[in-house]
Amino acid sequence: MKSHHLHLFNYDYWANQQVWKSMVEKPLVHPKLENLFSHLLSAQRIWLNRCIEVSEIIPLWNTKSDLESLMIANYKEWIVFLGNVNDGDFEQIINYKNTSGIAFRTKLNDILIHLINHGTYHRGQIVLLLKNEREILPTTDYIFWIR
Repeated sequence: MKSHHLHLFNYDYWANQQVWKSMVEKPLVHPKLENLFSHLLSAQRIWLNRCIEVSEIIPLWNTKSDLESLMIANYKEWIVFLGNVNDGDFEQIINYKNTSGIAFRTKLNDILIHLINHGTYHRGQIVLLLKNEREILPTTDYIFWIR
C-alpha cells in the first residue's frame, strides 16, 4: 500500500508541474487560475499538517505567493511523511478539525485518496479555464504520466 500511495503522489506532483508550466508560460488573464492552484496546494499542506499533528492556520482560498516553491515543498514533505509510514499505519485514524472547527476522524488511507482526487478535480478546473488562454493545454491524465 505504501508504494501505491508514493506512486500516486509522484503522479500528482508531475501533474501539478504540467499545470504550473502552462500557467507561467505567459501572463494569466483569468484571476481564478492562480487562486485554484493556490487552493490545491494549501489543501495539500493542511492535510499534511493534520497527519503530522502540526497546528498552523492556512487559509484555503487566499492566493499564495511563490506557488512553485510551495508545490515543491509540499511534494517533498509528503514523500518524507509517506516514506516513514508503515503499511499498518494506513488504517490509522487521524483526528482533526476542518477549517470551520468541526472535529472529524478519518483513516489515513482515505485522506490520501481524497487528496489525490482533490488535486485531480482542481487541475481539471484550471485546465478548463486555461482553454481560453492557451493554444496547447497541459496534459495531466494519469495514463500520459505512466506511459
